[in-house]
Formats: sequence, C-alpha cells, structure tokens
Amino acid sequence: MPDSPNARLFIWFRLFFNCRFYYPVFTILFLDLGLSIGEFAALNVVWALTSVVLEVPSGALADRFGRRPLVIAAGVLMVLEMSVLCLMQPGHHDLVFWLFVLNRVLSGAAEACASGADEALAYDSLPEGAREALWPRVMANLSRAMAVGFVISSITGAWLYTISIKLPVLLCLATAIASLVCTLRMTESWTTPKNVPLLASIRETWASILRTGGWIWRTRAAFALIVFGLVFDSMIRLFLTVASNFYRLVGIEEGWFGVIGTCVSLLGLFTASLMEKATRRMSGTVNFTWLALVVLGGLFAAAYPAQGWSGVVLVVPLFLGMRFLQFFLSHYMNAVVDSAQRATALSFRGLTINLSYGLTTLLFGWHTGHLAKETGLPTDDIQVFAGSLKYWPWWFAGTLLIAGACVLARRFGKTGDA
Repeated sequence: MPDSPNARLFIWFRLFFNCRFYYPVFTILFLDLGLSIGEFAALNVVWALTSVVLEVPSGALADRFGRRPLVIAAGVLMVLEMSVLCLMQPGHHDLVFWLFVLNRVLSGAAEACASGADEALAYDSLPEGAREALWPRVMANLSRAMAVGFVISSITGAWLYTISIKLPVLLCLATAIASLVCTLRMTESWTTPKNVPLLASIRETWASILRTGGWIWRTRAAFALIVFGLVFDSMIRLFLTVASNFYRLVGIEEGWFGVIGTCVSLLGLFTASLMEKATRRMSGTVNFTWLALVVLGGLFAAAYPAQGWSGVVLVVPLFLGMRFLQFFLSHYMNAVVDSAQRATALSFRGLTINLSYGLTTLLFGWHTGHLAKETGLPTDDIQVFAGSLKYWPWWFAGTLLIAGACVLARRFGKTGDA
C-alpha cells in the first residue's frame, strides 16, 4: 500500500459504507416487513432516481469546493439512512412503506455524495507521477478488504436475521457511524478556489458539468466505458439485489444465505490479484470481452437454474463479475480523466449506472406484474420471479450489442482515442 493516509482511509470508508449486514437478506427484508415485490422494485427506483438527480452536481461540487466535504456528507447521510431503517415495525404497511421511501432517498443521496468524490480524494492524494501504477494496487487491497468484510457481514447478518430482523440493521447503524469517523479523518488533496462569489461559483459548477459531459461525449475511451459500464452493471446489480429470492427459488434455506455470501467473498480474496494482473497484461477490449461472456453464462444459469447448491454455484460468476467490473471501470476511467474534472467524470459514470439500474429495476417490476396477470399468480409468487429470469440473458445480450453499435457509430473528436 502506498504511503497515503487518504488511500488507507478510502479503503476503510468503502468497507464500512458497502459491507452491510442486511445484504444477505436484502430482498426478503422488504418482503418480511410486509411489502410486495412490486413495491420493492418501486423503492429501488426511488433510490436510483435520487442518485441520478444528485450524482453529477455532487461530483461537480466536489471538484469545485473540495472532495472531503462531500464524502463527509455521505457519512452523515448513511447514519440517517440506517437510523430510519431501525424504526421499521412489521405489521404497519403504510408506515413501513413511507419510512422505506425516506430510507431510499437518504441512501441514494449518500451514494451520490460518495460516488466520485471518495475515489477522486484518494486517487489525487497519490504521488502524481505514479498514480496510474499505484491505483490498481489500492483497488486490489480494497477488493481484499471488501472480501473479508463481506465474509463477516454475510455470516453475521444472515445468522442474526434468524433471531431478529432488527439486529442486522442495528449493526449497519454501527458501521455507518464508523464510516463517518473515517471521512472526518480524511484530508483535502484538491486545491479549491478562494473568495469566489456564490453566484459565480454556481455558474462555474454548472459550466464544469457541461464541459465534462462534452469531454465524455468526444472521448472514445470515456464514452465506451460509460456505455458498457451501464449495460454490465444494471443486469449484474439487479441479480445481486434479488439474489436472496433466487436462493429460495433453488431451494436453499435462509440460514445458508450467509454461508453463500461468505464463500463468494473468500473467492474475492483470491481474485484480487487476478484483477490487478488483468489490467496490466491485457487491454480493456480483451478484459470486457471475456467479462461479457462470463456474465452471459451466469445469467443463463440463473434463467434455467439447477436445484440446490448446483444452482448457486453456477451463478457465482455474476458475483465475481461485479468485482471485476468495478475494478476495470475505476482503473480505465481514472487513467483517461484529468484531475480537474475527476470527481465530475466519475459522477457521470455513477449517474448513468444508477439511471440504467433504476430503469432496469422498473422494467423488472413491470415484467413481473405482466407475468402475474398472465399466469393468475400473485406478483410475489416465486414462479413469477422464475419466469422473469428467463428473459434476462437475452436482454443483456441485446443491450450489449446496442452499446457496441453506439460506440462504433459515434464520430469522435481529436481526443476521441484518448
């Protein structure tokens, strides 16, 4: 690990921010609190819309006024998000639903504030001439830390859920406080303008958003990363969101959900070095090509699942695929973007990914409702869910081909091949 306090704190912040004890039971937490699968999908759309609205402005503010204040805001919002979740009481549907709405808004805002700002804060704190070489090492260490974190949170969260649905949430509140402490210890690595009038600052912030958006549109590497990133992420993340329902589909009892998360996280420990080697030895085109094949295979395994543990093993590539995707997007995007617009550009990446995820989740909710009407089954029936899964690999393949066509069809400026 390079000698950078911000880089170390970035790893701890991401660890506490992302390793949440309710993840092994995320979908069934909503369902067990009395919500339907349609309401679950709608609430995730609320989360995505909040992220979309705040994502790029927060990145531009980070580039304009400093990355640390935005990261601190993310920590504060996570504490509030978890505090609201602790208020949930089963048996009060309307109250639970509106508390979840508030929770999703706070969560989306926290994600938007952290996205771009935390990565830019850590990346720019590295020695300028060695950033591109050192960053894969930082990301590999982050991947290892996240693997250990998910092992602990998966086992503990799933086990505690069998005792009380509140216990995993209370532990998440504790990690939220820990993430806030990490942000308060970070130091600003970006020089911000001094004594600039408020109105001029607002104009410059919006101007920087337009400049960065134009740069992405004109730059082949950045445009391709944004387009392919949203296609990969939306499908993988949607599966990870409903993974606990998939385990029920293949006949796995809830007590084993944490074990599954643990095994996947342990695999992440071994794949961290592979991610670093892949970025050093292979081109971005090669890396995204083999990743597409891995994800497509995992989606077909989910669409036509084997029962029992075989069904779980065959979808493991989707879990590992998300790790590789995040690593590749971070490495290649940071390599092509300038420091002055780093947080804004990374926020554009987050915006498009969250928008795509929200739309895909909305489509999933609509599709399950359509299948329920056709079959006469309730929308939360496991067979309706199984029927929807059969369309996922074809959707991924189709959108991937469209993304490739968009990149090939685009005419880029002189910086297009950057």
